[in-house]
Amino acid sequence: MKYKIFLTLVLLIIAGTLLMAKPTLNADMTIRQISETSKIPVRKVIEYLQLDNEVDVNTPLKELNINADDLQKMVAAYKSQQNKYYLGIVIVGMGTVFASLFLVALIIAQLRHLDKKKSLTQILPAFSSSGLQSDQEDDIVAAIITTIYLYELEVEESNKLLLTWRRAPLSMWKASNYIPMNEIDPSRRK
Repeated sequence: MKYKIFLTLVLLIIAGTLLMAKPTLNADMTIRQISETSKIPVRKVIEYLQLDNEVDVNTPLKELNINADDLQKMVAAYKSQQNKYYLGIVIVGMGTVFASLFLVALIIAQLRHLDKKKSLTQILPAFSSSGLQSDQEDDIVAAIITTIYLYELEVEESNKLLLTWRRAPLSMWKASNYIPMNEIDPSRRK
């Protein structure tokens, strides 16, 4: 009895796969139905049947004067060009991904130029010693330059401190709310 059930199940599975393997295409179908049953994109169906791009995809093929032989030729032509079609999709997709990765790499490479510090010679104008009259004025200019430099250094350090998050020291025992049992019940102490 088990053998007969097993044999009928196997036969049903084989018959089902044979019926599903070959979709039947006929001229009563629309372009959209043909595309769905044969797994061919609608644009490719229109292209291989040599129809206008503006054609309605819900129009039956009989109205467009297309017969079953034309459909079989269309399927055969698509199957022969299928690898090229998929290769084109893969190349465009991979090209897009690699182009965007290259663009991101360029942007990241340019980010290092944002934090460059200007040298002191670029910030302060060059002074000529011929315009100064005495050593005292030289000392005043040096003091002003030093003050400006130290002020900028202090501002930069305070900005770094503002951006730095420091963790407060905390006992992990207190953080986990774990209390050892021997501190609660003195009778349990040894």
